[in-house]
Amino acid sequence: MEGTNEINAAFWIGTIIMLLFAFALLFLALFYKNYFSRMKRKEADLLLKASFKTEKVERDRIAQDLHDCIGTDLYSLKNSIIYFLQGEKEQKYKVFFEELIKGLDVTIENTRQISYKIMPPSLEILGFVPTIIDFFKDLSLKTGLDFSVNIKDKHFDLDSNNSYEMYRVIQEFTTNMQKYGSISKCSLVLYVEENNATIEIIDDGIPYDFKQLLKFSKGAGVKNINGRLKAINAKMEQQKVTKGNHFLIQLELLNRKTNE
Repeated sequence: MEGTNEINAAFWIGTIIMLLFAFALLFLALFYKNYFSRMKRKEADLLLKASFKTEKVERDRIAQDLHDCIGTDLYSLKNSIIYFLQGEKEQKYKVFFEELIKGLDVTIENTRQISYKIMPPSLEILGFVPTIIDFFKDLSLKTGLDFSVNIKDKHFDLDSNNSYEMYRVIQEFTTNMQKYGSISKCSLVLYVEENNATIEIIDDGIPYDFKQLLKFSKGAGVKNINGRLKAINAKMEQQKVTKGNHFLIQLELLNRKTNE
């Protein structure tokens, strides 16, 4: 009897030890799975940030080349034609040179616009707020739609990297609005809340669910927005509204200007 009890005790002790060992293995397996998943996500985020940083440098270089090289060459060509025009006496050649100058003016302006779209120089010189105000004014003039900026905090500002990425995010949003949203107006609201730069994007267009669109869309637009927000650790929430769309974006404001 005593021997049977010892056997039963040994059986249960062995069973418990095996179960604990199995649970330990399961815990370790889950722990390392989560660890490697986190490491992969971290690596992906680092690659994403590096990719956007490289893009910024390349955009800046291309914009500079367009402005300084191609733009300068076109101006030189235009001045040469003007010089020949001044000495030309035959009317038919004068008309030809005048039309050529008009064509060059259009090309120079298009080059300037492309350079500005690739990398707005005012982002580095004036900062985010003046650049986005100018961008919205230009959109209103070109589209006939109502694009407005409401600055609730005069101290609102973003550093160079955040300025660039947020500019691209807003640019992508407004492009999508015009292509697919059927909007008549869009407003941008800027303010500071609990040391966070807060940006609200509000439109009266066709409602959509950003998260669902991100899951199923084959286009690059929403993925580009999401990637850029992740690259600067910005958080975005879509607000529930009865009409249109309302997005709230927040990112940490590192160098807030104060009067203190």
